[in-house]
Amino acid sequence: MILDIFRVTPRSRRVKLTKRNGVLFSNPGPLGKISFYFGTFLFCLSIFYAVYLYYPLGSAVLTYWRYKNTPEVVVNIPKATPTEVKLPGVVPTGVAPTLPTKTDEYSITIPKIMATANIVENVSPYSAKEYLKVLENNVVAQAKDTSDVDKGNGHTTYIFAHSTQQGYSVVRNNSVFYLLGELKNSDVVYINRFGTIYTYQVYNQKIVNASQTEYLKYSEPDKELLILQTCWPIGTDWKRLLVFAKRVK
Repeated sequence: MILDIFRVTPRSRRVKLTKRNGVLFSNPGPLGKISFYFGTFLFCLSIFYAVYLYYPLGSAVLTYWRYKNTPEVVVNIPKATPTEVKLPGVVPTGVAPTLPTKTDEYSITIPKIMATANIVENVSPYSAKEYLKVLENNVVAQAKDTSDVDKGNGHTTYIFAHSTQQGYSVVRNNSVFYLLGELKNSDVVYINRFGTIYTYQVYNQKIVNASQTEYLKYSEPDKELLILQTCWPIGTDWKRLLVFAKRVK
């Protein structure tokens, strides 16, 4: 039976294998049984912990793929952003198209990956104590000393979700940017800043080392940029995925 893997010996059987030079295996004594069951407990605990930790990631990926594989229709974005976006016409149960909404908050919306979150301003990307406290609330952060939106060409707004030294709560709770890797050139990103919606279009993606912080000061003279950062591969903090988008509206 499959449950025999959780028993020291198969049910109702005794095992003893021998060879010329001695015993290969025999039923363990009391101490051996305790060690076996303790090890089995730790194994099961690690499985449950992994499921608990990465459930939001798995849920986000499965929902995205269900959403992605439905028929497409063109949906008109509100007047402030006259761009048209292709969204599935048949939406899975419990999933609604993610479109930008005018509110009095500072937020980001990415329709393709159904991501939306409030943005917390002036967060130091160099202070783990500061950004981990912010990111545990399932929001994203605008890096301190980077430009606000609507500052014109040569300015860059830098927004990040995951960072080094992230705790388990951040891995579990901050799932906003898990699917950034699905963004391709021409996909759109919206920033709602206190009632005004700004439209950005993706034009480049890069995977960089965690130590390459020079992109916090990156700019291009002929573009107003938005850079989105998450850890890569998803669920780890080994490298950084950067998505570059230019302001188009």
